[in-house]
Amino acid sequence: MWRSMKPSEWIVIGEIVGTQGNRGEIKVIPYTEFPDRFSKMESVRLFEAKKDTPYGIFPLEGSRYHKDFLILKLEGVDSITDALQLKRMLIKVNEDELMPLPPGRYYIHQLIGLNCITTTGQNLGVITDVLQTGANDVYVVRPNPGVTKLREILIPVIPHVVLEINPVEGLVLVELLDGLLD
Repeated sequence: MWRSMKPSEWIVIGEIVGTQGNRGEIKVIPYTEFPDRFSKMESVRLFEAKKDTPYGIFPLEGSRYHKDFLILKLEGVDSITDALQLKRMLIKVNEDELMPLPPGRYYIHQLIGLNCITTTGQNLGVITDVLQTGANDVYVVRPNPGVTKLREILIPVIPHVVLEINPVEGLVLVELLDGLLD
């Protein structure tokens, strides 16, 4: 069944990992395929780890890249001491604020909870995670009882295996490779 987001669910797009300089800039690892989005944002919503309510919303005064990090300057964060207090905080957005994806591409949170059905009609189980391996993604499926003795099924996301993704219907249609359930 399609899982809609609750208001308390947020998507992480960055993590504050340190400070940059002594003027209150923060160093961020972007967790988004669209890091340029930060240059268009007016503010960022910060969350403490494992919290569902925002720590605060900070107007964004500037953003730039430095090596592999994004450097942000937040309004009201004007010293290294201020910036250090934000270390390990997460930058999150709600689903309405996500960047649109091209047709046929999905965010991981849209895939979690979908049922994997084979072309023969067998309901394998539910996607619990998506591994990003570099070559191709891999769906981690918690199998339904009696499907396999394995604790999880790993389904490579390649065109001749994953035939259809239908979040509205809550399913992913797959053609199993030989030996995948052994």
